Amino acid sequence: MKAENLQIIGLTGNELIIREGKAPDIFIMKPLKLTGNIDAVFRYLEKQKGTISLIAGEGKTLNANIEVDRENMTIKLYVDPKGQSPDSVWSKLEYHEDFLKFKINTGEEFTTYGLAELFKMNRSCFQDRDTAMKLVKDLRTFKAKIDKEVEKVIDDRANYSLKKSQAVDSNIPESFYLEISIFKGQPKIKIQIEININADSLNCSLISPEANDYISDQKNQIIDEQIKKISELIPELCIIEQ
Repeated sequence: MKAENLQIIGLTGNELIIREGKAPDIFIMKPLKLTGNIDAVFRYLEKQKGTISLIAGEGKTLNANIEVDRENMTIKLYVDPKGQSPDSVWSKLEYHEDFLKFKINTGEEFTTYGLAELFKMNRSCFQDRDTAMKLVKDLRTFKAKIDKEVEKVIDDRANYSLKKSQAVDSNIPESFYLEISIFKGQPKIKIQIEININADSLNCSLISPEANDYISDQKNQIIDEQIKKISELIPELCIIEQ
């Protein structure tokens, strides 16, 4: 019997119980790290309120805190932050993939054919599919129409550039509407989109003042709603704005 394989189990009456074999491995609990939508912290606290309140003990400061970062659109909960294995839950307000795929207000450009394909594959994001398919058709034939309208003045560079700019302005729709969610977990809204055409390259970018206003207004409102719900659930919880 090797000494390193001995386990002393306990003393029963006048007997000492000794077992031979490998000792069980030491289990080290890992900290909990969760990340979710903007309501993740509130949903966690809603289920764990009793547990977190007990950590503090009666008459003591609650051993948890929240950090709010509006620029990065996050709410971060840290439980037992001074401990060796503090738990953390992060809420993040993120843009919906349906909004991101259109590259709205980013300045990123598409070729007319590339934009036509984007519209075709995402018809469900439009207010109506007929509008989407008309845009697809117009964009696919856009370059040919422009070339035809300016070919008569191609020998005069100044007139050519002017005529090309005029043709660009007259061959695109003023605007169209998408019905999409801008933020994950938020309802769909109808937003007006404009197609901006580069007269030199004929590449396209999408712009929307409405989307920009919505993001500016709703970002803080959504975060404020979550902070209010958390404060009402656990009033003594420390919430720090970065």
